[in-house]
Amino acid sequence: MLSYALRRLLYLPLSLFLLSLLCFGLRAITPGDPVESQLPPAESRTASSKPAAYDASYRRAAAALGYDLPTFYFSLNNAALPDTLHRIGRPAERRMLRALTLSSGNWPAVQDYYLAVRQLAFGEDTEAGINSIPVARRLLLQDDPKAVAAAVNSLPDDQLSQPVKAAFSQVMDGSQRHRLLLPAFRWHGAQNQYHHWLLRILSGDFGNSYLDRRPVASKIGQAMRWTILLNGIAILLVYLVSLPVGLYAAGYRGSRFDRYSTTLLFILFGLPSFWIATLVTNYFTTPAFGMDFFPSMGFGDIPDGASWWTALKIRGSHLFLPVMCLAYPSFAYVSRHLRRSAVKELDQAYVTTARLKGLSRSQILWKHVLRNASFPIITLLGGLFPALLAGSVLIERIFNLPGMGQLLYTAAVGRDWPIVITLVLLNGLLTAAGLLLADLAYAFTDPRVRLGGATTFINNAA
Repeated sequence: MLSYALRRLLYLPLSLFLLSLLCFGLRAITPGDPVESQLPPAESRTASSKPAAYDASYRRAAAALGYDLPTFYFSLNNAALPDTLHRIGRPAERRMLRALTLSSGNWPAVQDYYLAVRQLAFGEDTEAGINSIPVARRLLLQDDPKAVAAAVNSLPDDQLSQPVKAAFSQVMDGSQRHRLLLPAFRWHGAQNQYHHWLLRILSGDFGNSYLDRRPVASKIGQAMRWTILLNGIAILLVYLVSLPVGLYAAGYRGSRFDRYSTTLLFILFGLPSFWIATLVTNYFTTPAFGMDFFPSMGFGDIPDGASWWTALKIRGSHLFLPVMCLAYPSFAYVSRHLRRSAVKELDQAYVTTARLKGLSRSQILWKHVLRNASFPIITLLGGLFPALLAGSVLIERIFNLPGMGQLLYTAAVGRDWPIVITLVLLNGLLTAAGLLLADLAYAFTDPRVRLGGATTFINNAA
């Protein structure tokens, strides 16, 4: 058993590494500017009135957040591109420099042009530069070489604009396009964005929310406890109902209980949970229909000093409808999987032996058949951990429950990408952990699973 567990654990680091690469890639391609979203509101408002001060604030924030570092441990780029392009903090300026360099192949000339444009764009606002300074600021955001050439030609022929025009002429006249044909491999070491991001994740620092600038870990922690409570009760209810229904449907196959339970469970399985949730909130939580048996929204507020019975009544009345809406679609799924597996086990020779020994049907089902027919149940348990944290977006939205599903919906609508990516990462981690535990449970339930060679021999012999 220990060697089997160790073999399975060897696959876990690779899975987690690939998952971290996926989440880091999502972080890199999500729309929006992460540096700008972290700037204080007072500094963000100076973008138009005081562009030089805003540019300095942006550069400081980019350096503090590590966005002026290389993306990964190594890079494979065009040889014409410099190994310091990542130090340009603003993505628009970085795209402009990359486009001009890939157009001319002459990075030193492009660098001189960039410095000249910045000097003009963020220099002193004088009356002489009233026409040239706005054009220079637009040039920093322009990544189309043809549009750049047109904008440079539109600059007035004055002393302020002359360095920009001269530098751009050097870019065009000093073309070194042969460098565009060569690749360049560069090693950046541990000073890169992925390495720093991974260290922060491992230390529990998931960043700040774009919407309210609160720590992501704090917001997830508050929502997690409600989702664990809601989904934990729902999963417990599913197994408390489905296990006996599935076993007894197999033990009394063909009986009225088997037929009626199958029909009822499949009817429930065919009813969308979000539709049922909408109906019950309209009919059973509002006085308009005279059936306001349950409170409508949230988990309920427990008064200070309330007894445990009062707290149980408040929580139970608020949880009853969402728990039922989460649980009932799984009744048919779990019970039918267990029934099918149990029916196969009831035809085995060991069941006949147990009957000859005088064991009752319940003893056979619960003591012998359940363990050997539990593979489908173990498979479903593998998804238990991600289900506990992922929550149900629709159910939590309909009942206005402040859980992980509600948090995911709010973050996705508001483009709060740090929360979305963190939830994807946590869900992947828990999925990997659930699958590992399912593998170990297989080996514990059936010894043949951990004896790979012996199992193959037995199957071939059969």
